[in-house]
Parts: sequence; structure tokens; C-alpha cells
Amino acid sequence: MEAVRRDRIFYEESGGGVTFSGGEPLAQPGFLKALLETCRSEGLHTAVDTCGFACTDILLDVARLTNLILFDLKLMDEARHRQFTGVSNAPILANLRALAQAHQNIWLRVPVIPGINDLEKDWQQAAEFAADVCGISQVNLLPYHKLGLFKSRRARHPSSLESIEPPSPERMERAAEVFRHRGLDVKIGG
Repeated sequence: MEAVRRDRIFYEESGGGVTFSGGEPLAQPGFLKALLETCRSEGLHTAVDTCGFACTDILLDVARLTNLILFDLKLMDEARHRQFTGVSNAPILANLRALAQAHQNIWLRVPVIPGINDLEKDWQQAAEFAADVCGISQVNLLPYHKLGLFKSRRARHPSSLESIEPPSPERMERAAEVFRHRGLDVKIGG
């Protein structure tokens, strides 16, 4: 909380607040809840950025202390989600539905990665799912970028994304149109 308090002036000037991200903040629920409770008692706006792969009870417990949930949706196709992330998307999708019943300020964050989830059918499936989940107040389409590759090289962890180029602005706009067509508030970036 000392680090959070040092930046309070920036939150107040910008109208922002504290965002807990990671890694995965839900992997340390006790620590996260203690920070959220203290932030709430001090009147600070809070956001939690999660991939949604967590125990539902923990997610809902954290959500009640949070002003905004940033929730990642990578792929709707189960087999491809497992291929690229190593885990099933079933608990993630179930958690998003459960969360939407308890929290009304969810920003769905969809990374757009060429060759992985940038097909029209990927966007159609994600947009259809998102439109069916109340509580999603905004969709952020996040264009793939190469900023993380430097860290991978430094850590000597080869990246399978090395040869991927970021999507064009036109491609991002096409993705946004698919989500807007479903009546969703969409922003590119965020």
C-alpha cells in the first residue's frame, strides 16, 4: 500500500486508479483481497486484470471489492485455446458468465494475434459470446505487438511469435466492426 499511496496524486489527476495485473493476480487471492479492501477504505478506484482461469469463488470474492474487471478472452475454440494456452477455456467462459451475474463493469479484452485468433470466425464467435453476456460494458481489441519479444530473448526463452507481424489498422477495424455489429461498445487498444 505504500507504493499505491505514493501514486495517489496521479490517480486523482487522471481520474484513474490502481490496476492489479500480473502474471495473474487471482493466483494470490489473500494478498489481492487485502490490498483491494485497503484501497476501497481509502476511496481508490480499483481494477483487476485477469485471464479468468481461477476458482470461481475467488473470482467472485475479488469482484465484490473491485470497481472494474479487465477480463481476457483469447479464443472461443476449445482445442485451439488448449493448443495455444495449455488450458481449457471452459472454466474461463463459465467464470465470465458467473462474473457477469455479480459485476456490471467488465471490460472484455481480446488480443488479436495474426495466425492464432484473427480469423473472421474467431471474431464472430467471440462477439456472439460477448453479446450474450450482460455486464460487459466495453470490448478492447488489443493488436499484437512485439514488445514482449525483447524480454523473451533476454530470458533465453524462444518465442513462437517471433515471426508474427502486428495486424494492420484496417484488419483491426474489421474486427471492431464484427463486435459493433453485435451491439458492443468497442475500442481498439486499451
